[in-house]
Amino acid sequence: MNRTQILLLLTGVFFTFFTCAQTPTSTTSAPNKQNISIIYASDMPVIGLKKVGGYPELASALQSYRNQKNTSTFFLFGGNSLAPSPLASLDRGTHIIDILNSLEPDAMSVTKREFSYYEDELSLRAYEAAFPIVASNVFDKRSQANVDGLLDNVIVEQRGAKIGIISILDESAISDYLLQQVVILDPQKVISDSAYELREQGAELVVLMYSYNFPFIDQLLSKDTVDITITTSPEFTDLPNEIMPKHPNAVVLSKLNYLAELKLTLDKENGDISNLTWQEKELSGFPSDPILAGQVKGYTSRLNRLLNQPIATVIRDFQTLRTSVRTQENAFANLVADTVRKFANADMALINGGIIRGNQSYVVGQRLTRRDIAQELPFRSKLAVLTITGQQLKQALENGLSTIEQVRGRFPQISGIEVTYQPKNNVGERITSIKIDGENINPTRSYKLATTDYLANGGDGYQVLNECPKIALGYMDPPMVVDVLIDSIRQQETLGPTLSQRLVQTDDRN
Repeated sequence: MNRTQILLLLTGVFFTFFTCAQTPTSTTSAPNKQNISIIYASDMPVIGLKKVGGYPELASALQSYRNQKNTSTFFLFGGNSLAPSPLASLDRGTHIIDILNSLEPDAMSVTKREFSYYEDELSLRAYEAAFPIVASNVFDKRSQANVDGLLDNVIVEQRGAKIGIISILDESAISDYLLQQVVILDPQKVISDSAYELREQGAELVVLMYSYNFPFIDQLLSKDTVDITITTSPEFTDLPNEIMPKHPNAVVLSKLNYLAELKLTLDKENGDISNLTWQEKELSGFPSDPILAGQVKGYTSRLNRLLNQPIATVIRDFQTLRTSVRTQENAFANLVADTVRKFANADMALINGGIIRGNQSYVVGQRLTRRDIAQELPFRSKLAVLTITGQQLKQALENGLSTIEQVRGRFPQISGIEVTYQPKNNVGERITSIKIDGENINPTRSYKLATTDYLANGGDGYQVLNECPKIALGYMDPPMVVDVLIDSIRQQETLGPTLSQRLVQTDDRN
């Protein structure tokens, strides 16, 4: 090789090196913009419902969303589902966790309904779950931390997108569900601290799930404390005193057996969100996934063998609609209260309207089964008998009437007494008279009251009942209210409950 050839060769090498140094490699960097879908569902305690979509349809929907190209799809489950249901009364919600394990949620929120069987049972469900269950403002006094198995918050990732999850409860969970071991921490402080922590750990988006009408939701979103809030509250649209969040990033799923589909674009460079849209989609609009349908059928078939026994024929129309049992005298509630009082040989009976959960209408000629009654009374409430004074009874009834505007479950359904009240009076001053056998009740006299163990222990704000002496029933284990009612109905073979003017609203205002 002569000198000229060597010079040309060196020139070519230099040109090649310079060109390679100036030309980008063929590997392109990840795009700054990322499409994200969030699928949200909740409030699905009863499996195998007919004519409405359920878990098999949700499974099919999730499969279609997860197959989307160039999109990070997250499935968030809002809870409200471990109870109440006939099957949950037997297994404390284990079947719901099993079904959710098949659906593979990225995270599940805890609502107060998840505490239906108390803290330790929820802890067991958390260890059965193959997904994180989040309760951000719950503090267990025993462990000085969260309930064992629950997470304060969590970051979940799909296709490179990272979402931080926060879930909060209202302090009413303590009194409503008689929680003895936990404390509900200040939700606003917890949200602020958790959001900061999640962003420091790399969360590109922070989502808050909740199940109570918190008044500060719009403020959190306006200040960018969190990016999106999601809840299920179908009753919002029915209650005049409820305030709907108005921020465009506040998602309120307003229909049961629906899912919320959120779509947005995330700028991974600066964390900005754009093109956020969301819509509600009916689950029944999706096909049934055969694998999930088989799983649900396995559970319902075992339950059917127990619950499909006919027990009575309806001889008079009646209903158990949610608003009715929580705001006024209800015929079916009368039947429950009367049955409890008669079984306990008590002077009077008091139950809370929230114990009745069927939300159904029944017509003449309809054959009732154990399932129907089990769906109406899905909680494992046991009979309790107390000694109560007339003054304590008034306190208890005032508590029951204190939240009538909010259609809460503490509304009193009664037997053996007649109560007149004015719902527009101040809380604690709504009762205008209480009569027994046509005469005003004696404030200092003691009476025998039949109720449930839940109310007897102070549930739903009935703390005054927890102060009343309990009367032993002579059973090693007190019977469940649902069993007492079923046995009574089977003996009669017909069912036609009636109204009897035992709860009367007056127009006189103090």
